[in-house]
Amino acid sequence: MEERTMNESTKTKKALRGSLFALFLCIVLLIGTTFAWFTDTASTGVNKIQAGNLKVDLQMKDANGSWVSAEGKTIDFVKASGHENEAILWEPGCTYELPVLRVVNKGNLALKYKIKINGIQGDEKLNEVINWTISDVALDTDHSLAAGATSEDLTIKGHMQESAGNEYQGLSIDGISITVVATQDTVENDSFGNTYDANAGYPVAKYSDMKKAFADGGSIAINDNITADESKTAAADRVTVEAPTTLYLGAMYTVPGSLEASNNWAALYVKKDLTINASSKGGINCLDKTDASASYIGGPYVAHIQGEGITVTVNGGKYYGGGTIFNVEKGTLIVNDGFFQVAPDVDTKDYRYTLNCIDGNYKNGTAKIIVKGGTYVNFDPSNNGAEGSGTNFVADGYKVVSEPHGSDTWYKVVAE
Repeated sequence: MEERTMNESTKTKKALRGSLFALFLCIVLLIGTTFAWFTDTASTGVNKIQAGNLKVDLQMKDANGSWVSAEGKTIDFVKASGHENEAILWEPGCTYELPVLRVVNKGNLALKYKIKINGIQGDEKLNEVINWTISDVALDTDHSLAAGATSEDLTIKGHMQESAGNEYQGLSIDGISITVVATQDTVENDSFGNTYDANAGYPVAKYSDMKKAFADGGSIAINDNITADESKTAAADRVTVEAPTTLYLGAMYTVPGSLEASNNWAALYVKKDLTINASSKGGINCLDKTDASASYIGGPYVAHIQGEGITVTVNGGKYYGGGTIFNVEKGTLIVNDGFFQVAPDVDTKDYRYTLNCIDGNYKNGTAKIIVKGGTYVNFDPSNNGAEGSGTNFVADGYKVVSEPHGSDTWYKVVAE
């Protein structure tokens, strides 16, 4: 009996040790194992994404007094009652008006609009002394129109300035266009409010409209490709930023290479603050010359910056020019993003002037370039010869990384 009791006791101890060992293994395994929890997921559908529709129409009354679209129509100035058959001759002090018009918002988004006189055929100089108004306010005034709404009746008047001198005698404007330009208004709300389109720009669709648009400044959008007129070779033809401007480039502005040898040798001349925001499809392309016999094959500069104390900020876009993209005579250029490439410089035969300052003004601090981003073909913005060997335009906290692309080297500016 004693032997059996001892055997049973021994078995019990062995079993107990085995259980303790198994428990220990479990603890070890638990310590070294990632916990798994009971889980579940729940999801909901998101309502469809629907883009709004911005559509505007300019309307006039037809012979029956019914409102019809004025697009493509020709309308005549109104003479005083009883004198309808007299010729319309402009002279200092006279005022002519057009038939009543109205603007209709045919979309489902609120919009703001302006009415512009453009597409002048004939002596554009004559328009310099004609003051245009719409319902007795300046023609370039912003107007708001809710979705589906119609404006009040609008009367456009032209008044020839009393100060117009003899140099305007005999000039004629053979035709003009009246254009409604519209853009988003700060009415609809997103998740954060209604200010997301506060800087929406009015569209410029033709090169002939660019000079006045940039002279007036404000918010400008280029949403369709525009090509400059290669016959506009004079300094007076330059597209000049003469008031603070925000430019959105949703498409390409292309400049013929032949203009490089003219007095209109840059795509833009900048005298006031300018901010350029661009999409992946937007930019400025100053073409090479097509004349193989030309002494220099490169085309115009993209921009000549010439305003003391002004700032030009570039946020994206693709840019190509002859020898130089941005040339800073006076002011500060800040580049945050973009793609930049040039034809080699006419004298140095290299790419050192892709971004450039006038030397004397760079030295005295009135011309500055600050680079915080962008990709540059064969031009290192941290170590170049634009203002002498070892010129560094890159801001503190940023660096340049390079990589080969065929026979070219691309230099990209990134944060450290």
